[in-house]
Amino acid sequence: MEDKKIFNDIISDYEIARPGYPLDLFKDIMEYSLIKNGSEILEIGSGPGQATDFFVKNHYSVTGLEIGPKQVEFLLEKYAEYPNFRSLCTSFEDFQCEKEKFDLIFSATAFHWIKPEIGYPKAFHLLKKNGVMAVFWHLSSIIEPKDEKLIQIRNIQRTHAPQLDTYITEDEAEALHEQRISEIGTNNLFEKPVVKTYRWNDEYTTERYLKLINSYSNFHSLDKNKRQAILDEVASYINETGGTITVPQQVGLYMARK
Repeated sequence: MEDKKIFNDIISDYEIARPGYPLDLFKDIMEYSLIKNGSEILEIGSGPGQATDFFVKNHYSVTGLEIGPKQVEFLLEKYAEYPNFRSLCTSFEDFQCEKEKFDLIFSATAFHWIKPEIGYPKAFHLLKKNGVMAVFWHLSSIIEPKDEKLIQIRNIQRTHAPQLDTYITEDEAEALHEQRISEIGTNNLFEKPVVKTYRWNDEYTTERYLKLINSYSNFHSLDKNKRQAILDEVASYINETGGTITVPQQVGLYMARK
């Protein structure tokens, strides 16, 4: 697991370089959950607001939870003109609220921080009758790459920091998928989840790709010299091979009704 608190110091690179989420994902959540303007929504782990943005700007009432005070400050400034948004500096485990308050609870590439035996039952009790839990994750950053450029970048990183080479195979990704479905079924509280997958290609310049590397908190477990060596070699490789790199993106969405 990455050190969550590192995100306080890499908010800017995270917002610029992480790939975000497709519009179709949000449309599918809206259609399944039947939320409407004014619906009460809880987001667990807002980060810099990549998934928050859609719900805030479409006038839902959004409460975002974040453990980093710098991230909360960033979000409150980002959405200062939206009275339908509030951000709280707390973990989901410590969050206090009356039961059956929310129409939708969602978490974007963050719910793996929470033990499923705690997270899903708590979400269930915070949801209104027929409320929906939606959790989704980016997968491209954890499944071993197949593109030649991405393989070469992996080799550069592995040379300097083999301990960070934690990609999983396609078979392991399928096992993770089954695990997530099983976790949603904790205590048999939710209905059978609806699962959707979204794929697209994301084009990165050298500068943006370096920010992507820097946005991963485990990268910051390395000493400064190793981090700089990786960034320098990756920059040289991308520049020497055209100055851009295409990153295939994949997001898995799981929705379940109370």
